[in-house]
Amino acid sequence: MKTAPALPSHLFLADHLLRDVVGHHLGYNLALADAAQNAGVPASLVTHRAFDPSLAPGTVCHRIFRTDFRAAPPAWIARRHHLLSLLERWCDKRFRGDLGHFPATTKTDAVFAQMLAPRHFLQWLRWMDASPSPPVLFLHLGYRPGRFAPPEVARSLERLSPALRNRIFLVTDSEKLVGPFAKILRTEVHYLPHIISYAFPPAPARPFSRPPIIFVPGNARREKGFSEVVQAMESLRKSGLLDQFHFVVQRHDPDTACAEILRGGIPSGKGIEWIDRPLSDTEYIERLGRSDVILLPYHLDCYELRTSGIFCEARIAGKPVIASKSSWSGDRISREGGGWLVDERDVAGLVGTLVSLTAGLSEKSEEARALAPDAQTEFHRDAFVAGLLKLFSRVPHGIS
Repeated sequence: MKTAPALPSHLFLADHLLRDVVGHHLGYNLALADAAQNAGVPASLVTHRAFDPSLAPGTVCHRIFRTDFRAAPPAWIARRHHLLSLLERWCDKRFRGDLGHFPATTKTDAVFAQMLAPRHFLQWLRWMDASPSPPVLFLHLGYRPGRFAPPEVARSLERLSPALRNRIFLVTDSEKLVGPFAKILRTEVHYLPHIISYAFPPAPARPFSRPPIIFVPGNARREKGFSEVVQAMESLRKSGLLDQFHFVVQRHDPDTACAEILRGGIPSGKGIEWIDRPLSDTEYIERLGRSDVILLPYHLDCYELRTSGIFCEARIAGKPVIASKSSWSGDRISREGGGWLVDERDVAGLVGTLVSLTAGLSEKSEEARALAPDAQTEFHRDAFVAGLLKLFSRVPHGIS
């Protein structure tokens, strides 16, 4: 049997949530495409049908997907659990149909599939099993491994032929997820560190003659602690301490819970700057670059095991972070320094950390700047693609 070539003939970056500039999808995929090209591998994007190719100039885009699990089901369906199961089956059928439009592949190609719920995971395996010329498939596992525990998902790899299983690699960018996923899916899971999409200038020593700038980036989501941030700012306002800070908070694209908070009235005035839209790459780099502290009080139900891309960017930019204890980000701070830890959903504790922040800000800022060079190496796009290519080189060229 022939061995595989050292490099794939082509790398397809498949992300069914890549439809616009919301979240990290666009920057992440363009960074991977750039790194692949640097390694000598042609790359293209496989995206949601709504994606505008002008957002990825010079990159081939195949727009095939209709599924977008950011959208909540209509309320009349959510109230009827039997209809929810029908909705899941309908989504399965749509995703299976979308994969039927995937670009033609060969056994020397590679596909990197992202943002997988269990139903997507199963459909990718069925797509591989039905393919006349299956590529090497990398399935990127994000979070909530417990959702993969049902037998029809957990044992799905075992139903494939050994030769086909050898062409499928499970990868995750969180070292905390390797063990849980490997145990549930009964196979090896490979750790490849998260990549960052942007280059940040070295962090300068901050001037202490102004209030510290506290940046809360990203859209308004429950799991990102948006409610706790709003309550903490209101507490500071009532205590007359808000003008000792300058909060910069994004609140665009809110989920249902955060939209209710925004409708109910939010603190405003001196000390708070709201941002109501996604930031361009240039704006985001500039905003994070002139911030003093990045605030990430994430909930553990989503972020205990899951990587935070914003934390990785803060590390590379040399910015200290406030993060929840036992979250992925909090564990990094516990081991490395460069930030403060708060209890999850503890508004009073968050306020206390903010009030005492300036006393230790100089030391934490120096720690964060010292950690930046190592973070630039760890979270670099080229290192991630090199890891993919190393796994690709292990695969036999044909299927016996």
